[in-house]
Amino acid sequence: MDRSHILALAPDDASAKAGAELAQARRWVSRHSHPKALWGECQGSGKTPYLTYVDLGNTAFKCSCPSRKFPCKHGLGLLLLFAEKKNEFVEKSSLPPEIEAWIEKRAATTEKKEQKETKAAPKAGDEAARLKRIEAREKKIRAGIEELRSWIQDVARTGIMNVPQNPYHFSSHIAARMVDAQAAGLSYQLRKIETIPFYQEGWQKSLIRLLSKIYLMTEAYTYKNTLGDLLREELDTLIGWTKSKEDILAQEGIADQWQILSRQVENEDNLITERVWLYGSASEKHALLLNFYAGNQVPEAFFLPGRSVYAELVFYPAAIPQRALVKKQGVSQPPDLPQQGISRTGELLNQVADVLAASPFCEKIPFVLSGFRIVMDGTRAFFLCDEEAIALPLANTEESCWQMLALSKGLTFNCFATYENQQLRIHSLWKEQHFFAGL
Repeated sequence: MDRSHILALAPDDASAKAGAELAQARRWVSRHSHPKALWGECQGSGKTPYLTYVDLGNTAFKCSCPSRKFPCKHGLGLLLLFAEKKNEFVEKSSLPPEIEAWIEKRAATTEKKEQKETKAAPKAGDEAARLKRIEAREKKIRAGIEELRSWIQDVARTGIMNVPQNPYHFSSHIAARMVDAQAAGLSYQLRKIETIPFYQEGWQKSLIRLLSKIYLMTEAYTYKNTLGDLLREELDTLIGWTKSKEDILAQEGIADQWQILSRQVENEDNLITERVWLYGSASEKHALLLNFYAGNQVPEAFFLPGRSVYAELVFYPAAIPQRALVKKQGVSQPPDLPQQGISRTGELLNQVADVLAASPFCEKIPFVLSGFRIVMDGTRAFFLCDEEAIALPLANTEESCWQMLALSKGLTFNCFATYENQQLRIHSLWKEQHFFAGL
């Protein structure tokens, strides 16, 4: 694992910078290595040095420091130092008992979790009672949808000009009502209203687009029996119906060498959401791994952008399948990044039209692009432009756009991007084998 991959594990830029500063032998009282792990003592501001462990098998960290960030700067620093100066470490033929116990406990937990996910759970309860519960929930959802449709119609009649004054109050009641109606997916869509930047010009378009999408979902659900099987299952999931992981994993998967092109970790209300985008080298399919961690749980960061992994993935049913689960997984390997992708804006938009025609509720449409470059217009807005000078606006932050412009030196590059609300969001870019993620 090289420096860029290690720094990609940092929870924020400050941790990455602090970790890089600790990647010096003089900052460590002791440094030890074993094929399975690293460990060392780093002298902090207190009397007792901090004891830091790194599991090399699954890239996990443990440290006695009080930091709540994961990984902390000490774990990053120790791993960086090992990657760049292995000779600074004292090689050990055996692990200390406490580190060996930690690694074995993590391995046992992982194995138990995999067994639980792959083992089909027995059907509980009487079939007639189960059907009755489904019928009762369906009735609650449809009643909630009727209330939501009336609310949207009222909004259309009264107007939206006062929404920016208190966007939370605008939608909080109806969002809570959708939770009561067991339509959590609709509640999630309504909560997005609070994230609209009402301080920016053009917020009206974003709000109307979101309300229109929600209304379209309710219209489709009202007549869902007329839809195709896959689109109906996708719509059920968006509304709030869920399928167990066991049922998904029971399906046949796609085995491929999957390139890890993007990893995003968000923390909101004590819930960590991890999104990992993969691209199959042979299948040329995109896959989204969506994981949730609550409380003190932390992602293990196995899927590192810029690496690849041989795995069998199983996709959730959808008109355009994206979200997937890992059924079988190999070890992380060096990348074999795709060097060819869509190279014309017109071709990209044609594919967007095809996807939305099949799945009008799709929020993010993934693409591997090649031969594009970043340009800026007279208003300092950034665009992704093809060789024919046809461009699409970028959804990345201004800081991120400047960073990508500097990395690419104004020249063409390959990238992984998602099409979102008539804009492109670049997640990673690469030129030959130089890979940059976390943009």
